[in-house]
Amino acid sequence: MRAYFLLCLTGILLLSGCANYRLGTGGQLSFRTLYVAPVVNQSNLPQAVAVVSTQLREAFLHDGRVILVNTPEEADATLTVRLVKYGRDAQTRQTNDTGLTRKFDITLTAEASLRDNRNNKALFEKRKVEATRQIFTDNGQQLQAEYQNVTVLAEALAKNVRGATLDVW
Repeated sequence: MRAYFLLCLTGILLLSGCANYRLGTGGQLSFRTLYVAPVVNQSNLPQAVAVVSTQLREAFLHDGRVILVNTPEEADATLTVRLVKYGRDAQTRQTNDTGLTRKFDITLTAEASLRDNRNNKALFEKRKVEATRQIFTDNGQQLQAEYQNVTVLAEALAKNVRGATLDVW
């Protein structure tokens, strides 16, 4: 009987620790609906607008903290993203020819601005957001490796923009 009582008491104490647990950050956003404006490309990455725009919308859809709308008039807030820089940095050189690079870091930099449509107030402006990924060029296929990695780079950038927008600052 005593063992049963101790077991029940232990169970109650262990389960009471989870009573106030809440999933998520607990911070409240100042807006519920969001319009994501078409991405503007001022970088030297051709045809990036469609890929980044798609990945950006997907990132917000999968998050679920805000509702995406189709026009700025319907939205509590508007997000604008401008791609400003695309670059590659050599990381690893060929052992037999130091002029040939084997691995690059490719980086896409954007400026994001978030405006509250209800009172026309900027929540943040020109916040720098970037994403970096690595590509390998073992057989001299740099352009193909770079092209294939643009979607992954855009997805990483979109997640970083989503974090800058939705994480309570």
